[in-house]
Amino acid sequence: LGGIVAYIIYSYIDKKILKPSEKLNDDLKNIKKERKKFKEEYFLNLKTKSQEEQIKELSAIALDEEEQENNFYRNKMKEFKDQEKDIDIYSILKTHMPIIACIAAAIISAMFLFKGLNNVSTLDILQNFWIIGIIGTISYVVTFAIVKIVKKTELNKTTDRIFSWFQIFTASSFAFSHGANDIANAIGPFAAILDVLKNGTINATSPVPFAALAMFGVALVVGLWFLGKEVITTVGSKLATIRPTTGFSAELGASIVILLATQFGIPVSST
Repeated sequence: LGGIVAYIIYSYIDKKILKPSEKLNDDLKNIKKERKKFKEEYFLNLKTKSQEEQIKELSAIALDEEEQENNFYRNKMKEFKDQEKDIDIYSILKTHMPIIACIAAAIISAMFLFKGLNNVSTLDILQNFWIIGIIGTISYVVTFAIVKIVKKTELNKTTDRIFSWFQIFTASSFAFSHGANDIANAIGPFAAILDVLKNGTINATSPVPFAALAMFGVALVVGLWFLGKEVITTVGSKLATIRPTTGFSAELGASIVILLATQFGIPVSST
């Protein structure tokens, strides 16, 4: 189920951002190649002409635009440059990247508000949705501004860089869902044993001692600290090469599924 959700998220990213951006980038590169080819062919052809004709044409090219409007070379080069200006390779990022940020921020904030803080928060459902809406709007505006700032770099690098920043939040969300589910998986049998030793029966609603929660929490962190690197290496490079876009999709998809499973009391593997 986590794979299906991650696939849906990545399919949207691939369909709405990666492929259209790649096409625009290819179109721009083709125009630049045509301009370079035209320039080379023009000057090669110019070398075959007499010295007098060469001087005449070069003088025409060097004249100001207002003084020489009908020069073939200058008009053709201007046409190429106008075509390049018409292609905004970052228009796709500016349109869809803020939407993805808004949705991801809304989902992550909803996880924390409705699951992480549901036992300590005094906010009602309407207030929670107001907070989610505000966080989503802020994420949209900030992401839109970031795309405009970093668009001077190469398109692929810009896309990977922004999604790598997104991964800070999706990784935090996954860590939260990981703890919410895996701690319960680990402590469940132990808590049942404690309950039997104390009361002679298993009570599904009996509280788990804080010392047990703390001990298993520390054990989970220690396990991740010493063994997590090997798991990350295996999943991130040996099984498949993960880019920021696929990593973002996998983390967000896994977070959604694990927290939903936790909400319904279903033990699942976060790996």
